[in-house]
Amino acid sequence: MTRSTLSVWVLALSPLLFGFEPLRSRNGEIEQGNALLKAGNAEEALKHYDKAVAALPADAGAHFDRGAALYALQRFDDAGQEFLRATEAKDGALKAQAFYNLGNAFFKKEKFKESVEAYKRTLALDPRDERAKWNLEIALRKQKDKDDKDKKDKKDKDNKDDKKDDKDKKDDKKDQDKDKKDNKDKKDDKDKKDQDKQKDKQDDKKGDDQKKDAAKQPPPDEQEMGAVLDNLERSPKDLEKERARLRAIRRRPPTRDW
Repeated sequence: MTRSTLSVWVLALSPLLFGFEPLRSRNGEIEQGNALLKAGNAEEALKHYDKAVAALPADAGAHFDRGAALYALQRFDDAGQEFLRATEAKDGALKAQAFYNLGNAFFKKEKFKESVEAYKRTLALDPRDERAKWNLEIALRKQKDKDDKDKKDKKDKDNKDDKKDDKDKKDDKKDQDKDKKDNKDKKDDKDKKDQDKQKDKQDDKKGDDQKKDAAKQPPPDEQEMGAVLDNLERSPKDLEKERARLRAIRRRPPTRDW
């Protein structure tokens, strides 16, 4: 394992460094709050700090101590607001400590980018603050991990969206192909029906023409009928059939030629 790899591994497993030593003050409420906070009773300490801040709203130290109690109660958003007010302190040491604690509050909310900036402000005010250097390294590592995860999530989402778009396009093509097939089937059915109708018309016309041709056929003359009768005299049965046919022909109305 290389030294750089070991350093990253150690940072990943190392805890954030904290420092919330309450500030001394001549205010009785702050002193009582400090004593309770050191004793581990952050809830009661906060009540005294609330009174102190109400009485001294512009006191950066009072806000700093109240932020420490809120942080101990894991109310990190509220703690951050108090540390942010404490950064307005005129005292450089208090200002640097307020930025340091603000960085810790941001870190707890996984706002690593803001946490990094807060630690940098601490080091700008106090370059020798080893805790700020250590926490800055951890925050930078966390921010990189978060950025990498966000990039991966975005890439996965983009890939998922692309697959969905491809599926939608395939589904659209299937629908279009189905519509084309349905339209073709409808057209084929219509064409077949039209062809059947045309054939029926042609058959009807052919039948009418045959009937007209049969009606126009002239009846056999007397000589032809005589020849037929002569040929059929030897078969009485056939003769009777032919006579019946000739009688039917005679009864047929004459064909008009006007």
